[in-house]
Amino acid sequence: RSLADCEKSVIELKDYGVTDEVVGVLEIPAMKLTMPLYLGASNEHLALGAAQMGQTSMPIGGKNTNCVIAGHRGWNGADYFRYIDTLQVGDDVIIHNLWDTLHYKVTEIKIISPSAVGELLIQQDKDMVTLLSCHPYASGGRMRYAVFCERTNN
Repeated sequence: RSLADCEKSVIELKDYGVTDEVVGVLEIPAMKLTMPLYLGASNEHLALGAAQMGQTSMPIGGKNTNCVIAGHRGWNGADYFRYIDTLQVGDDVIIHNLWDTLHYKVTEIKIISPSAVGELLIQQDKDMVTLLSCHPYASGGRMRYAVFCERTNN
């Protein structure tokens, strides 16, 4: 897999009548953040909001899933994931997709290298979302700030 694979969505939403390419809304109350969620972490999508990285699970939940969601730490005056480092274990992360509202809790936070793709793999029997952004802020992407979340029964 290559970086280009992360930028592409595995499906074209327009083929299913979703013309604005938004698959849902990401909500992080502790960051006072609500933003659109796109499929495929292309530069265009990341400029508009958060983006599910291609080759990771879709943002629809389910056993043995890990939807990795990337976001800029600020872009053109918008904060986006700027304050991701303020999240704490136990904080809520919510995805409102086209069919359902999925609730997650932060379970772990790590600083990883950009090449540490093994950290982003599916974990057996877990329904996960992983938030990912550059770290430290305004560093040009030396490292990644990874926030691991597991689905709750809400």
